[in-house]
Amino acid sequence: MKKLFTLCLVLFMLAFTAVCFAEKTYTNGGMTLTVPDEYAELVQVETPENDQRGMLFSLSEIESLEAAKKQELSWEGAGWLFGIGRITEEQMHQLRCDDIPGYFLFAKDADSNYYVFYHPTDVRMIRDDYSDPNAMAIWGELNEWGTRLRETFIAENDGLTPVQYSNTTLDAYLSQVAYKDDVNYTVSTTEYGPQEPNGIKALDYIRPLLQDVTYTYVRDEEAPDGEYVVLNFPDADIRFDFFFQEGKQNYIRQVWANEQNEQLYKAEFADESIKATAVMNDFYHEIVLHNTLGYTADDMVGTWAEKIAGRGNIEIQKAEEEGKYNVKIHWSASAYQMAYWEMTAEATGNGAELRYENAKHSLLTWESEDKMTEEVKYTDGKGSFDLLSTYEVVWNDEIDHAGDDTVFIKAK
Repeated sequence: MKKLFTLCLVLFMLAFTAVCFAEKTYTNGGMTLTVPDEYAELVQVETPENDQRGMLFSLSEIESLEAAKKQELSWEGAGWLFGIGRITEEQMHQLRCDDIPGYFLFAKDADSNYYVFYHPTDVRMIRDDYSDPNAMAIWGELNEWGTRLRETFIAENDGLTPVQYSNTTLDAYLSQVAYKDDVNYTVSTTEYGPQEPNGIKALDYIRPLLQDVTYTYVRDEEAPDGEYVVLNFPDADIRFDFFFQEGKQNYIRQVWANEQNEQLYKAEFADESIKATAVMNDFYHEIVLHNTLGYTADDMVGTWAEKIAGRGNIEIQKAEEEGKYNVKIHWSASAYQMAYWEMTAEATGNGAELRYENAKHSLLTWESEDKMTEEVKYTDGKGSFDLLSTYEVVWNDEIDHAGDDTVFIKAK
């Protein structure tokens, strides 16, 4: 009898636990979001379709929604806690260029989509009686859960990997330099003075300042002494100083409003060997050489071999139409397979740069000496080629990123 009672008690406790810790699951766009039972009756979860921000899940506090309705408030954002959205890589670039608060990029999938945690920049809590001591505690707990939700969202959706970005004014201006073509800026030191980029592709050089790095505010230290590299935006009356002082090469000072305001940042890289000032100084000297040498698109004609392993080759030839170039890329995958791209590129007029938007990418497989099959991956590839001052070509593949961190040297 005692054993039977014990068994019944165990079964009861298991059933009680299952009820108390049941979870509510929502799906949208092939993604899943789970709300623990302790919050399920506190939040309203919406799953928008075709939202401009790519919103997949939007969560609001039910008590605030009911209070707003009772008070006949027309405030659309009443009770909003946070949301999770999905955007393309191009949309991610644009988002990072905008100096606006209210979002964190936290994950990426295999198709180069990025996942955004959106949050309000003000308190959206609504109550009939704000003197209730539990009101802010519940609101704070829900927001704290939101910060943890990013990790659980990655864990419960296969194929997501975490990404590390911050969202500061410095992030925004570095992104503008990397991803926009019409930004007016100069880079300078006391060595050669201010230099305009004159069409040089900044992303090829400052990529480490944009990926796997966060910029944190420094509020209890003075700016380092000595010289620095200046990234200046005259139209916006704002500049960023990258310091050379030993041990302070990851400190950046923002100066704006006619030098009346300053803000100090510290860069924290996933790769601790990277120094922000070294990256910007290398970019500066690349601009100096670029402006001195004056390469054009015609200087890219010929065959270029991948510098490290030599497995990839780029063939660039002038097309019949003025300003256009036929390009073929062969990249050995194995003894029997080769990745192949072909496209028509066009000179942009910005130094030695070619741009394309019609690339065909295939995987060629030899089953025998006489038999080869072609698997077409896509026919709408886009990207660019740039000739560096070191007389090396870089390939910016905007679809598969096959050319990232790779340079090609002249073969013939």
